[in-house]
Amino acid sequence: MSLRHLKRVFIQFSPGDLKAVSARELLQQLSGDGARKSNVACKVDFNIAEQGGQGKAFVELDFNDNTKMKVMTADYPVHELSKMIERKGYEMELKSVLGEVKGFDPWKSENRINREVL
Repeated sequence: MSLRHLKRVFIQFSPGDLKAVSARELLQQLSGDGARKSNVACKVDFNIAEQGGQGKAFVELDFNDNTKMKVMTADYPVHELSKMIERKGYEMELKSVLGEVKGFDPWKSENRINREVL
C-alpha cells in the first residue's frame, strides 16, 4: 500500500474489540517498509484505547489536497479501506492532470456529460 497521497494517518482501536481487525491490519500494512518508503513525510500514528467499546475503531486520513476522511473501520474489511485510499489518490491525480488542461474543470455542472435514458 502506498502513502504517496497522504500527509497523516491516525488509527484508533481497542485491544479487545473483535470488530477492530481491519484497523489493526491497516496499521500493519501502513507501518511496513514498502508503505513507509512510498512517503517518508507521512506521519502514521495510532492509539490503543484501553476503554474503547466494541465497533468504535476508526481511521483518520489527511490527504495532500487537504481533504480529511474519518472511517469507522468496523464497517469495512481492510481491502475496502485500502481501496478507499487508492480511489482518493486516483481522484487527486485526475484533478491534477485535468487541471493542466487550460480552463477545464470536469466537476463544473456545465462540463458534465448528461445522458437521458429513453
